[in-house]
Amino acid sequence: MGCGESRAQRHEHPKLLGQAEPPKAKPRSESEEGGEKLECFLVLKVLRADLLRSFDAYGKMDPYTVVELVETGARKEIARTRIDWNADKHPHFEHTCRGQPFKMGSSAQVEFQVMEGNVLARPTFCGKATTSLQRLAQPFVPLLEGQTPAPIVGTSTGPVIDLELLLEQEVTGHIFVQALLVQLPPAVRPVAGGESLSRVDEELFEDSVERLGVSGGSAAFFKLRLKSQSRPMDYFIGKDLSHAEDEVNFYEEALQLQRQRGAAGLGPLLGYTLEYAGVLTHTEETNAGKKRTELLVMRNLRCGAVKFRFLDIKIGQKTAQVGWQGKSRAAALRQSLVDGITNSSCEGFRLEGFDGRPPALESMDPLLDLGMSGNAKMAHKALRVMLQRMPAVEMLLHWLDLHQEPLDVEDHELPGRLCTTELAEVVGHEAVRGLYGLAVACRRSPVPQKWIGSSVGLGFDAGHVPKREHGEEEVRKSTVVCIFDWGRSELNTMQKHMQLSEKDQLDRIEFWRYYMGGIDRLAWEAARAYHHRFSCRKWSLLTFKVCDFDSMSENDFIGRLSVPVEETSGEVCAELSSKDRNHVVGDYWRGAATLTYSITWRAFPQPSRLKGAWRVHLIRAQHLPRQDKMQLRTTSDPMCEITACAEDEHGLLCLRQVSSVKVRHLDPEWGETFDLPVATEERHLEDALAGISLENLFLPEKIPQWIKDQLHPGMNGRSSSRWSWTESHQETEALEKALDTWKSRLDLASATVEDAFEDEPRRSHACCGTPAQTERLQAHAKPNQERRTSGPFVSSTPIEAPAPWKRPCCPSWTPATCVARWSEGATRGVWR
Repeated sequence: MGCGESRAQRHEHPKLLGQAEPPKAKPRSESEEGGEKLECFLVLKVLRADLLRSFDAYGKMDPYTVVELVETGARKEIARTRIDWNADKHPHFEHTCRGQPFKMGSSAQVEFQVMEGNVLARPTFCGKATTSLQRLAQPFVPLLEGQTPAPIVGTSTGPVIDLELLLEQEVTGHIFVQALLVQLPPAVRPVAGGESLSRVDEELFEDSVERLGVSGGSAAFFKLRLKSQSRPMDYFIGKDLSHAEDEVNFYEEALQLQRQRGAAGLGPLLGYTLEYAGVLTHTEETNAGKKRTELLVMRNLRCGAVKFRFLDIKIGQKTAQVGWQGKSRAAALRQSLVDGITNSSCEGFRLEGFDGRPPALESMDPLLDLGMSGNAKMAHKALRVMLQRMPAVEMLLHWLDLHQEPLDVEDHELPGRLCTTELAEVVGHEAVRGLYGLAVACRRSPVPQKWIGSSVGLGFDAGHVPKREHGEEEVRKSTVVCIFDWGRSELNTMQKHMQLSEKDQLDRIEFWRYYMGGIDRLAWEAARAYHHRFSCRKWSLLTFKVCDFDSMSENDFIGRLSVPVEETSGEVCAELSSKDRNHVVGDYWRGAATLTYSITWRAFPQPSRLKGAWRVHLIRAQHLPRQDKMQLRTTSDPMCEITACAEDEHGLLCLRQVSSVKVRHLDPEWGETFDLPVATEERHLEDALAGISLENLFLPEKIPQWIKDQLHPGMNGRSSSRWSWTESHQETEALEKALDTWKSRLDLASATVEDAFEDEPRRSHACCGTPAQTERLQAHAKPNQERRTSGPFVSSTPIEAPAPWKRPCCPSWTPATCVARWSEGATRGVWR
């Protein structure tokens, strides 16, 4: 693809000039548009189903759904979801139907038929739900009839609707659907990338451009310096266009869509992309003389950071496809093997890069067992494999690890500066808010996207602690949650999607499901990490587990120690015990293995977001036995895992932290301090999640049985039968249930119909339920008269009955039933 000046357009980016962006065109009424009307499309999403009985003779069912549009006696199939294999009675479809042109007063009916797929026989009919397009569009009536101050251009998301499945007169289950209203001006057409490039004026930057090298891929980065003093000098960074031609089309299309009214309904999603200004042409001094280079001008995430800590997380359990964007069969096969042996196949994402790693992670040499620590090239490859196989629990543990750097403040400095624990809490809270908003924004996309191999970035400045006066605001501003890496991605719009064949549409739906699955799991993992780290009000048990670090296998257990969380009088030296509760003895008659520690309390000044923290000082261990016998060594590589446990109204809380590895030591000296944060009465996590209930949602990571025995001494000695469900199976079922609940609550949170009105609170409700359903929903009602004060959705007035033109279609609507239906829809059903 050429990038010459002859076909390029020059656009002056207002942010480069230090000016405020020009106000976006506000939606205007029909009279102001000169009679021009918006094009309206209704997009249906088939989310999931709950069947009340099995329709299979044996084994588990394989359900799917057929969606048909019935109008004037004619039937037209508009969607057929994938078969959710072995889902039995609780399938998840996450299917986006083709958008249908919509006008008020339409008599068309929509029929959702749930079928059970059979390999050797015809599909079994499980039930159908029939409703009208008018009913599905009922929440959008104020938008369509002009009862709002101005028409809403873009996408409006309706509530999740629970429809009964009927087989003759029998109720066989429920199907959950959601409608999106997309309103676009007629002038909006598919954006063709590559036709023109947005140019950045060379006079805005200094002539000297410094090459920074390559980060991850093959494209080099360049340090740009702005002349204007209205923004930091290093606010932008340049990327070599000759090695990023596969990304420039995506950035140009996104930039043009953001300039259009409504952004084709993709505004919330595109808000998470990196800020892109255009293409800059500069002259670079090389050994061969002057060379003109074209650079993509993008936001520099490291702007102003002392030490930027950044996670590059590649999203999707499938990150390559044969023939897509020039991907060869061999390259796609190689990438699929990587997907299968890394965390992509387990959790739907993997860690591709970790910049600014904490000292504890730096000490974990992936080539330690092989004795090849001096080989830099091999160490880089081994580190990448170790990161790619790292689960989310581990990557977030190390990302929020600030117990060694930056240097913590002294107690007398606390009134003036934040400590590292408070810094980690604000960073974690902002990351949860950002990922939660990203998961909701994905659900508000009117069409599925095919973003193969794109990444989510999480970053913050781990080089210093800010002053307390404006510290929280500064930390939130510097914390980054973004999406990037568009080399193999396509920006799909409503117009493009409607022109695709059915096969291509199903292909986009499949990969969008992979992407959304990874985003949902990452957001859940981040919220779980925050919940277990910063939501406890009283820690009860503290355990030390000393292990021998093994880079090629599971760490070898050396010894353990359990103590209550209470202040100690100075240093305490205690003996380590083995798994069978015997004393651990060092080799060569060196005596019993011991661990020296101390615990102190540190109160934080008000108004801190935390009450304080228990400070656990890990000092040293002595007389440890040797574990590296297979390497013919007489030493060990000890490290210590510190786990704090407690119980609250939401269940078990578990916070695990790790020390650095002391290579080839039997008497390691750590001298490290770990904090156990103690929360205030405020519920910060609920604020970040816009009021989502945390009940049975964030399970602790798997903890050893001996820790559970000490938390519940009365259950000691109870063992499971070899023929019963094992503990691992029970934990897997509980994890699947929690993830399904999380996705259901995200679906409910994606409704934006009421967000379009200034004085109307966000609600999620089941429309026009039967009296029996309404009674069941009211039974789960919870008082919730307070509005949200933070998070993606902010409002300041208590819930009140809406005006008649804002009232939902259900005639029995009240604030109590609204909250009840929201809660019921998130937790109902037997989870698979």
